[in-house]
Amino acid sequence: MSARHDRAAPRDRHTLDRLAIWLSGLCLVHCLVFPIAIAILPVLAGILPRQWWVHPVILAAALPLAVVALVRGWRRSGDVRPLLIGATGLAFLIAGVVAAEGSTAEVVLTVTGGLVLSSAHVLNWRLGTTRRTPRCECCAPA
Repeated sequence: MSARHDRAAPRDRHTLDRLAIWLSGLCLVHCLVFPIAIAILPVLAGILPRQWWVHPVILAAALPLAVVALVRGWRRSGDVRPLLIGATGLAFLIAGVVAAEGSTAEVVLTVTGGLVLSSAHVLNWRLGTTRRTPRCECCAPA
């Protein structure tokens, strides 16, 4: 067995995917619940104004987290699907940040991106727990 291989405990290997799934969920709550709360409770509109920096900050956190977790998953499982799905989700999130602030397109793109990215992390997690293919001959069972 080579020292260069990632032999972390299964719980540790999935920490990034868990964190990314929580971040996607937080983003979804922000995008869906915040506008509803303001519509239902108009007093919140004055207290909690829309902040232009929220989506760029979430994207800045999601981008490196997703790249690291999904690339690690791809290296571990050899399955490129989570990486491709995650890249699609990130593209939607980037498009949401670029879209006009407060527009329907911004909400649709951001929610879609968060859901797609979260599904990539769930798939990555499942592949990591069910499919363990050795990356090289030195780790293959005799």
